[in-house]
Formats: sequence, structure tokens, C-alpha cells
Amino acid sequence: MLLEITQLRYIRALLPNTLPVLCHAVVLFGVSGAWPAVGLALSAATLAFYCYPRDTNVPGRYAPGRMLLAFTPFTAAVAAGSEVPAAWALAALATAGMIAVEVLLARVVSAAKIATAHLPTNPSTADSFLRRTVLYYLSTFAVLAVQVPLVFPGAAAATPYAVALAALPTAVLAAAKFLDLTHRVLPSTEDTALTVAEALDRLEPAFMVYFAGPPNTTYQLEMWLPYFERIRGGYFIMTRERHNLQALAEATERPVVFIEGQGPIDQVIPASVSTVFYVNNGMKNTHLVRNPDLRHIQLLHGDSDKVSSYNPVTGMYDRIFVAGQAGIDRYGNHGVAIPADKFDIVGRPQVSVLDIPRTEISAVKAPTVLYAPTWTGFYEDANYCSLPLGPKLVKALLERGATVVFRPHPYTDRDDGAARKRAEVEDLLRADAAKTGRAHLWGARACEEMTLFDCVDAADALVCDVSAVASDWLYTEKPFAVVDARDEGAKFVETFPLARVAYRIDGTGANLASVLDDLLKTDPLAHERAREKVYYLGDFPAETYEQAFIDTAQRYIGGSPS
Repeated sequence: MLLEITQLRYIRALLPNTLPVLCHAVVLFGVSGAWPAVGLALSAATLAFYCYPRDTNVPGRYAPGRMLLAFTPFTAAVAAGSEVPAAWALAALATAGMIAVEVLLARVVSAAKIATAHLPTNPSTADSFLRRTVLYYLSTFAVLAVQVPLVFPGAAAATPYAVALAALPTAVLAAAKFLDLTHRVLPSTEDTALTVAEALDRLEPAFMVYFAGPPNTTYQLEMWLPYFERIRGGYFIMTRERHNLQALAEATERPVVFIEGQGPIDQVIPASVSTVFYVNNGMKNTHLVRNPDLRHIQLLHGDSDKVSSYNPVTGMYDRIFVAGQAGIDRYGNHGVAIPADKFDIVGRPQVSVLDIPRTEISAVKAPTVLYAPTWTGFYEDANYCSLPLGPKLVKALLERGATVVFRPHPYTDRDDGAARKRAEVEDLLRADAAKTGRAHLWGARACEEMTLFDCVDAADALVCDVSAVASDWLYTEKPFAVVDARDEGAKFVETFPLARVAYRIDGTGANLASVLDDLLKTDPLAHERAREKVYYLGDFPAETYEQAFIDTAQRYIGGSPS
């Protein structure tokens, strides 16, 4: 636990409010002349942190630290035995007032128990103005202006004017926004629920999608949106966390409803809705699954041999959609008893866009290899991350003349050790690209400008971990290797049955040479992969593959849930 607390990500979380304290300490207790050297450096570092664009720079964020920094000139004057000019005092108080306004507005927004997007009658707090962080940056500019007399004493007279330049628009905009929010946010939860219910009733959606999850997990739902659009009857999305409202509103034009408490859930669901789709096993799913008047269908957000794909909780849904027979068998193989008649094999429609090349790997002279490691997971028993082996693995690929596409899991940097290995791999690719001219892909190009499936189509072979990437890749029938990160050896196929048709890299990388020979040259498992593809992803024609999900889903829209 101690090691975890001292990891860098925790230290980074403390910096925004602790650096201003250090600034004051330097001024008060430092040796003569310490403020210009040390205090200013700390102040600059803090302001740089505040100003760097990020999703968390929203009104009210880092308020204690920014407010404290606004009064640093007072501390400096007191330490020097000088009188504080009235203009400085007014500027600092105005700056503090701007930050206080931010906090107040943020509190008003967070008071909403129900909020929506894309509804004709729209009590929305997915507020684009606040999201654009205008108020945050205006007040941070004022904090910066307050420091001017300490750095450039000759320009001290400009400080009040600079602060006023930020304070005046803040006052006008904040007043307008506060009046707007009080009309849309402060009405009672019951009144708001009734308003939302009436708006949804008029749309008469046939089904709904329910989503609960931590920040940055809406991709679990977004991958299904194109296929929901092809189901007749229309739908809306309900999310249980405020932080997901804006992301979902940007991903679809369908109505999105955020409900914080359990009480109003049933109240807002129109009578026209017969079916609910879920894409994960979030704890809050139970708040709606309890409703017997609806049909509850679990889709999950990927097919893999991870623990999440045979979670016993999945048995509480009326129907469970799986990609292939493997999705049914893995429950029984792990002692999870769910009646077979609860399952529907629907394929994995997302993979239908992938190319299925007919060129054998042995005919590819300069192969492109996708390396897609997973993250460390929340718990050690779900840690299949191969990044500790990553630099060694990538060096071996480079020595064989391969072009590497490096796409780690989006959560990789949640673990500092994995983040360091990611950086090592990227340094290797950067150096090799400069030396050989090979067009390696990493960083933003591979992870943001390209989708996972773009990376799959660009590669001739794959190296991955125990994850859904392997199941998706199987659709292409191209060769792949899987890292046995936990070094389970012969038992690895019990943990990861798909390894039957993959080339296993042991946890130390001792067998890398022979595995890469199989992966990039001889590919002895080619025929077995084609058979396993049907077992994992269903036996549907490539030209109409995604239609299996749409037709099956349509069959459950309408009628009795029994």
C-alpha cells in the first residue's frame, strides 16, 4: 500500500494545491532574495500546470491552490516589511472572487440529479460553455497577472487593469450562466423527471441503452452505436454518471439522459420501451435489471478469455449475446452455470469492417507487426500486461526488419512501471525510424489518428496479450502471437483457450526467436485459425456478417420480456 501511495500519479494529484503552499513558505521563511529565485520558479511551475490544456481544467478545479497563489504578493510584502498597495489588494480580492464564482457555478451544476442532451425539452447540464473552461482560464490569467509586481516591479501599475480585463467578462458571463442554470437545474427532481418523461414519450423509442461506468469508458458503448442505429424503432441512452453525459452526447445525436439516483429511473422510461441493452456489468446495472417489465440483454464490449467475459453476474440478464460458441462454453468451463437457452450467437459485428487478406505471411518480405499490449488491470489476478517484456520484444522485431505499429491500451499509464516501458518502446521505435527510415507508428498517430481496426488492417501479424484484440484479430485469419505474461506455461491454454491457434511467447521472452520464425515465416497454425474463427466469432457469411446481430436484436424488440 505504501508503494502505491508514493507512485507518481498520486504525487501529481497533490501538486496543484501543494506548490502554492511551498511558494508561501519560501517567501516567509526563505533567506533574503529567495523569492525571485525559488518562489518564482515554484509559482511558474504551478501556473504552467494550471494553464496546460486538459479535460480536468473545468471551473472550480484546483480552487484552493489558485486562490492561495493569488495572495502570494501579500505574503511577499509582509515578509519584506512593505506596505501592500491598495490596487494589489483589490486585484487579489477580485481574482479570489472569480475563483469563488467558478466554485459556486460548479456546485449549481453538480446539484442536478437529472440532466439530458438532445431532447426537445432539455434540462441539460452537459454545458458546452463550462466545458470549454472559459471561466477557468480567465481566473488563471488573473492569478498570473497578480504575480507581475513580484517579477516586474516597474509594471506593477498594470496589475489591476489586467485583472479587471479578466474580471469584467467573468462577472457578466457568470451572471448570465447562473441565471440560466437556476432555471434548468434547481427545479425539483420530480418536476425534472416529469419533463424528461414527457419528452421521451413523444419520441416513442422502442428500446434503450443503459450505461454505468467510470470516466473514459464510454468506448464500451460507442462501439455499438452504428449497429443500434440499424435497429428499427429508435432508442435513447441512460447513463448513471455525470462524467459520461458529455462524452455520450458528443458520440451520438440520440437522446442521452443522466440520472444520479435510483428513484427516477423507472419514472422516465416511456411505455414504448420493451428492451434494454447493456454493454458491461457495472454495479449500477442492478438498479434497472430488477424491473421485470423490461427485457434485459447483455452485450458486453468485447469477446476475450479474460475473467470479465465469464463473470457470473452476467447470468442475471434475460438474454446474453455472444460472438460465437466459445462465448457460451467459457462460462461452463469456469464453473459458471448459466442455462444454454439464455444465449444468442450473434457474431461480433464490429469486426465486419476488417480486411481478410489472402496473402500468406511467408510471401511478405518486410512484414508490419502490430504490438498491442493490454493494461495492468485493477487487480493483480487480471494483470496480463506484457509491457515489462515490451522493449525486448520490440528489439527482436526490429532486428528482423519488421515495421512496428505500437498501440498500447488507453489505460497503460495508470501504472507507472507500464508507462516507463511504454516510453522505452517508443524510444526504440523513434531511434530505429531515424536510422532505417522504416515507417513505425506509435503515440498519437497509432492511438488517436488511427482506430484499432485501422492498425489491424495495416499489419500482417500481431503480438498481443490476453485481451479482446486477439478475438477481433482472429476474424482476419492473419497469424498472431500472445505473450504469456504470467508465465503459466502449459496451463496457459486453460486461461486463454484462443492460444491454441496462437504462437505463445513465454513471460521471459526466452523463446522469442522460434516464435517469431513461426509468426513471420512458416505459420504452421494457419488452417487451425480458420476453424477457430467459426468457434469464436460465429459462422456467418462475410458479406452480411453484422446482420446477424441486427436481426437477432430486432427479434427481441417489442413483445413480452418473458
